[in-house]
Amino acid sequence: MRTENQYLFMKNLYRLLTKGYSLTEALDMMSFLNIKETKMIINGLNNGYLLSEAIKDVGFKQFVYDSLVVAEKSNKLIEIISLINEQYAFQAKFKKQFNKVLLYPVFLLVFSVICFEFIRINLYPLISSLLNEYHLKQNHLLIMLAFNLLKWLGCILIFSFLLIRLHKPLANIIPHIKEYRMLILIKHLLVLTTCGHSLEESMDILRKSLNQKIYHIKALEEAILYDSKLSPFVPYSKSLLTYFKLGLKSNNLVVVLKDFCYFFDEILIDKLIRLTYYVQFFLFFLLSVNIFLIYYLVMIPMFEVTNRI
Repeated sequence: MRTENQYLFMKNLYRLLTKGYSLTEALDMMSFLNIKETKMIINGLNNGYLLSEAIKDVGFKQFVYDSLVVAEKSNKLIEIISLINEQYAFQAKFKKQFNKVLLYPVFLLVFSVICFEFIRINLYPLISSLLNEYHLKQNHLLIMLAFNLLKWLGCILIFSFLLIRLHKPLANIIPHIKEYRMLILIKHLLVLTTCGHSLEESMDILRKSLNQKIYHIKALEEAILYDSKLSPFVPYSKSLLTYFKLGLKSNNLVVVLKDFCYFFDEILIDKLIRLTYYVQFFLFFLLSVNIFLIYYLVMIPMFEVTNRI
């Protein structure tokens, strides 16, 4: 089931449940949406499954299943579905902006590399032989830069991507990924604390369910309780500790963490928007330099050849 359809399903389910419909009535009213999946969920409930079990069989994200399990134990289904929808909305905004940052520049970079390689293989050898015939010197440094600069950039990007993919904890040093992971953990924590778990119980559950090499729950606990220094390889900031201490001091941790998510969701999206502009400006600048170099290497010598004829 596509992520967009999952979000639509949970959003409509929340809307109907808040209007007072029972879970069965709400699902019956939604049976025209994603007909196959909705009928599978209804059949699962009729066969004695819990909603979390029925949802998992249809292919919803793992965080939805984990959240619904906690909600069913605490009888706070509507509140948790609301938090699930907020997480879906955040991930949808993040994915949309992330695609803007990467997809268009990557496509442009690949297309440019193909075009410049075509010039290098098919056109420039003819120019080079003509220049040799007229004993005109060629700048080998500029030739190397013109035809390899974008390829070097592409190789650096591919290597960085593979390094982060294979060693995910290293990505914690990248500010945007660090903040994204921090928000994901807080959203998981909100589900647990909303259902009545204490901070200690919630942290214990998160230690078991999340990858500790990435999230370092113990380091976060020590920073909250003992003011220990946070390593740059953990996905947490000093601002998060400030909110935690404020929530614990006021005995209102859930509300404070919700405010934290509200503010930092917007901050992260704003940073991604600015990053989009920076990446596109850098790439266009690099392409302009590359085009100028090729023009210089091809057209200027041709003018000299023309003058000698």
